[in-house]
Amino acid sequence: MDREWSAAGRARGTVALLHGVTSSAATWWRVGPALARRGWRVIAFDLPGHGDCPAPVEPLTLDALVASVVDRLPGGGVDVLVGHSLGGVVGAAAAARSGVARAVVLEDPPGLRALDPYVFAHTVAADLELVGADPGRLATRFRTLNPRWSETDVETVVAALHRVDATNVVSGLRAAMRWDVPELVGAVDVPVLVLAAAERASALRGEDRSAVRAALPPGRFVELASGHAVHRDRPAEWVDAVAGFAATLA
Repeated sequence: MDREWSAAGRARGTVALLHGVTSSAATWWRVGPALARRGWRVIAFDLPGHGDCPAPVEPLTLDALVASVVDRLPGGGVDVLVGHSLGGVVGAAAAARSGVARAVVLEDPPGLRALDPYVFAHTVAADLELVGADPGRLATRFRTLNPRWSETDVETVVAALHRVDATNVVSGLRAAMRWDVPELVGAVDVPVLVLAAAERASALRGEDRSAVRAALPPGRFVELASGHAVHRDRPAEWVDAVAGFAATLA
């Protein structure tokens, strides 16, 4: 379900959080409250086909994801729109098309030059099948591959997989969703911060990574020693980076 954390004291503004594919708003269980303690009202959404948010009748598209987010944002928009992975793509597209945020944070957005969407869809489909057949085995795999994750992170990932509209999401990845991360970044006319995983573990690699880095001012492309889910691997550094960036908007 969508989540909200109230700011400690007088709110400095609003931060909205968008999760990645097969995840849910619960992924922000630690960093959402941490931002709230720093004075930000924080809201987190389930994307269509995930969590409690129904999926469209047809295969999921980027347009459908963007429309769902724009429709649910507060009137007047938010101060910072943050998205992890596919959520970063959605956030950038929403900001470019609708002017719904004063700034955008992209957490390891996936570049399609190094990521074949069809192959990725096959991986997602396999995870969705396994979570139904043997969730314990899947949880063990996540623990092994992500030693920095807390047990709550593992539990929220597995729980989120149970809630995914598998047919809609997988078919959308296979057929309907395409994007160009450098082009999206270039189309956003508000400040952008990219929090990237180490390149060997990142979904933003090679030519896409170089192009995004070159498009941003100094200090706006931050690489952390983490896996793809930076907010799970390096939550304290993630919060410091996002809160510090948000503070520059005042």
